[in-house]
Amino acid sequence: MYSGVTKLKETNPELKILLSYGGYNFGSAIFTEIAKSAQKTERFIKSAIEFLRKNNFDGFDFDWEYPLGVAKEHAKLVEAMKSAFVEEAKTSGKQRLLLTAAVSAGKETIDGSYDVESLGKNFDLLFLMSYDLHGSWEKNVDLHGKLRPTKGEVSGIGIFNTEFAANYWASKGMPKQKIIIGIPMYAQGWTLDNPSKTAIGAAASRPSSASKTNPAGGTASYWEICKYLKEGGKETVDREGVGVYMVKGDQWYGYDNEETIKIKMKWLKEKGYGGAFIWALDFDDFTGKSCGKGPYPLLNAINSELEGESEWTENPEITTEEPSITETSETEETEETTYDTDITEETEETEETEETTYDTDITEGWLIIRKIKMLDHLFYF
Repeated sequence: MYSGVTKLKETNPELKILLSYGGYNFGSAIFTEIAKSAQKTERFIKSAIEFLRKNNFDGFDFDWEYPLGVAKEHAKLVEAMKSAFVEEAKTSGKQRLLLTAAVSAGKETIDGSYDVESLGKNFDLLFLMSYDLHGSWEKNVDLHGKLRPTKGEVSGIGIFNTEFAANYWASKGMPKQKIIIGIPMYAQGWTLDNPSKTAIGAAASRPSSASKTNPAGGTASYWEICKYLKEGGKETVDREGVGVYMVKGDQWYGYDNEETIKIKMKWLKEKGYGGAFIWALDFDDFTGKSCGKGPYPLLNAINSELEGESEWTENPEITTEEPSITETSETEETEETTYDTDITEETEETEETEETTYDTDITEGWLIIRKIKMLDHLFYF
C-alpha cells in the first residue's frame, strides 16, 4: 500500500518518510481514550512500531486535533512513545524512529492542549499549523496565514499570525530549531458584502463561491487563484502582515504567493526556526500551466530560500522569546467512548454494546515525506 512512496528513498537515501495519524476530521476521542489507559497506550505504541517497521517508515507524526483539557495525558503518551522508540532502536539496531506532531497556532488551544516543556523534550520536530487563522466562519476578510498583525483585523487582534504563534511556542519551552513553520498553498475566501470595500477587515457574510478544489466554497487552491488573476482578478500584496489578497468582483481571497513566501523564509532563518512545511502539494500549480511559472512555483520559492541550510540536530538548546499578550482560556467537553488501539492493516468495527467501541487501525491518512535539512513537507491521501 505504501511502497510506492517509501521506494522514493532509493532515489534519495536522505529522505525521511513518516506516517501521520489523526487529523481534524479524525477528532480527539480516540487519542484521549488511548492516553488515559496505560494498557491501551502500551498496545497502541507496540502496534505502531510494528506497523512503521513493516512498511519501512522513518517515524510517526501525531495529528491530534486537539488534546484540549488533557494536556498531561497527551504529554505522557508522547513521552511513552518516545521512550519506546529509543528502546526499540537499541534492540533492533536500527535508526531510531522519529516522533513529530502537527500542532495548533491558536493561543487558547496551545494553552489548553499542550505541556510544551515536556513536548519539547520528546518531539523531534513540531509542525506549526500557521494557517486557517482566519476564514469564512468569520464575517470579516483577513489573511489566514499572515506573518504579522495588520491594520483592520477584527478577530484575534495581534495573535492570529505566524510570528506570534511561533514565538509563543518558543516562549513556553519549545526549542526554536524544532518548530517548523506551516505555509498554505491555498486561499481562504469570502463573498464581500460591498465589492467596493476590499481592505482587510471588510464585511463579508458568506464564503467565496464554489471552486474546483472545494465545491462547498470558502477556499481555493493557488493554481485556481492564478486562473482567477488571468480572468481579471486584482492582486494586492500586504507588506505589513506579509500576505496577499485578490479581489474579483465580490470574491475576496487571502493567500501567499512566491514573494511573500520568500519573505517568510528569510524571517524564519533570521529567527532560528527549523524550517518550513506546506499544506498541501496538490494546491500548488503542479502542472505549471495555471500560473505560467513552471511546476510548483510556491514549493520552488521555499526551496530557493532554504536550500543548503544547516542540518537538523536532535536536542537543540531551548531559547525563549516571550510575546506580550493577554491571558485567555478555552475548554472543551467530550463524550466518553472506548476504542481498540491496535494499528494493523485492516479495520473492523466491533458490535455496539453499552459502550460504543472502535478499532483505531491505520488504513488511510497522509504520508509526510520529510527531507531533513530545511524541510519539504508532502502529503498523500
